[in-house]
Amino acid sequence: MSTVAICTDSSALFPAGVAEQLGVTVVPISITLDGGPYEERDDAIDDFYARLTAGAQVTTSQPSPGEFLEAYARAAAGGASEVLSIHLDARVSGTLGSAELAAREAPIPVTVVDTRTVSFGVGVCVRAAAEAIAAGASAGDAAAAVGRVGATLMTIFVAPAGRGGRLPETTGWSLLEFADGKVVPSAACDDLAEAIEAMAARVLEEGGSVRAAVGHAAASTEPAADALALSLASMSHVVEVERYRVGPAVGAHTGAFSFGTFWWPSS
Repeated sequence: MSTVAICTDSSALFPAGVAEQLGVTVVPISITLDGGPYEERDDAIDDFYARLTAGAQVTTSQPSPGEFLEAYARAAAGGASEVLSIHLDARVSGTLGSAELAAREAPIPVTVVDTRTVSFGVGVCVRAAAEAIAAGASAGDAAAAVGRVGATLMTIFVAPAGRGGRLPETTGWSLLEFADGKVVPSAACDDLAEAIEAMAARVLEEGGSVRAAVGHAAASTEPAADALALSLASMSHVVEVERYRVGPAVGAHTGAFSFGTFWWPSS
């Protein structure tokens, strides 16, 4: 059994049970809703988006160095000889910085890795690291695997006007992409059907075989995400389409009515 433990943050959007199956420790990003702390739970996602839609004010903050240090200490107590701590892009969050501060005081060596991506993409990188370590890779080799996967991840998502959240407001059904550490406009669509078609077309631009994942925030966006997933699954170069839910740590920024897709080379 590997003695390399893996730690990440809740922006990785792991569903209940998946982190435990992989042996990954998830340190939660702090969420404040209408001035009070909000516990991020899978069974409370719909409540979170209902309150956000109703006008609740939400903020997030990165985990403290102390929270990461506690996670690293638990890993050491559990028999780990080192930790691989994998997090969202440092250009958009201070989470990586907190992990680096904690790593200096940790009782065992900690390698902190910047995925250079966000949201579900972080989870894809963590899974790559877990698979590498399970196959006998060192922490350094697993960190290199994260870098390779992170560099290939692409994402496009819908951020409707008046959606709530913390990204800049847009008009109509605007498509956004995450590139080079920032969210950039991709296209403006007149309606939802056009937005779904445009996102599918963006994935179609890729030349080789890819895997894709489609996620949605509020339950009301699930039918649109279903339509996007079906469209992607019909493409010959898309070898797999998985689904995920956008949790509060990410939905606080993208808004209740966001949905979209990540894709990356199948190899």
